[in-house]
Amino acid sequence: MDRFRHYLILLFLIVIIIASFDWGPLVNAIMPVLTVITLFIASWLHGLERYGWKNMGVFFGITFIVSLFFEALSIQTGFPFGHYYYDKLMGPRIFQVPLIIMFAYFSMAYLSWTLSQILLKFKNRTFIVPFVATFIMVMWDLCMDPLSSTVASLWVWPRGGAYYGVPLQNYFGWFLCVYTIFQLFAFYIFTNESYYAAPKKFWREAIALYGIQALVQLISPFTIATNRDIYGSMALITIFTMVFVALISYITLEEQV
Repeated sequence: MDRFRHYLILLFLIVIIIASFDWGPLVNAIMPVLTVITLFIASWLHGLERYGWKNMGVFFGITFIVSLFFEALSIQTGFPFGHYYYDKLMGPRIFQVPLIIMFAYFSMAYLSWTLSQILLKFKNRTFIVPFVATFIMVMWDLCMDPLSSTVASLWVWPRGGAYYGVPLQNYFGWFLCVYTIFQLFAFYIFTNESYYAAPKKFWREAIALYGIQALVQLISPFTIATNRDIYGSMALITIFTMVFVALISYITLEEQV
C-alpha cells in the first residue's frame, strides 16, 4: 500500500504539471476535474491508513454536507461567500453546486487537518487543531480563487471584488465553512482516536501532496503567455503561504524524535 500511495503522489505531480500549461478549452476544462479526482484518491488512501473506513466516512460526510450547505446557501443568498455562480466547471451539480467541489473540499481539508496536527506535534487539542487547519486550508483558497474565478471562469462573482475580482467576504466565509467542518470532526475524532504511531515517511506524504497542490500557481507564470500579472502575483502569494506551511511542517516533523 505504501508503494501504491507513492505512485499516486507521483501521478498527482504529473497531473499538476500538465494542468499548469494552456492546452486549449477542452483540456483546460477537463484538468480541474482530473486534478481533484487524483488528489481525492491519494488523500483518501492516506487517511484510510490512519483512520479506517468508518472515521474517514464520517470526515467525508461532514465535509460533504457542510460544504454543500454553505455553497448552495451562498449561491442563493450571497452568504457567506458573496453572490457567485459556477460557470465552466464540469460535472453533475447538486443545488447548482458541481459535485466535484465537495471532493475538492474533502481532499484539501484532510491534508490541512494533517499538517495542522504535524505543526501541533500530534496533540489532540479540540479547538486549536481545527483553528490552525482552517488557516492552512484558506491559504489554498487565497492562492487559487483569483485564477479560477477570472482567467479560468470556473466560478464567477458578477460584481467582482477587491482581491483580483474576488470579494473579501469570500475568505471570511471560507473560514466559517472550513472551521465548521474541522470543529465538528474534532468533536468526533478526539473522543475516538488515540495517537497514531506512524513512521515519518507516512506524514511526509501528506506534506508532499499539499506542496504539490501549490505547484500550479508556481509553474503557470512561466508556461502561460497571457495575464502574467495575475499569475505572477498568485505565485508570489503561494510562496509565502502554502509553500511556507509545507516547509515549516516538514521541518517540524523532522525535528521530532
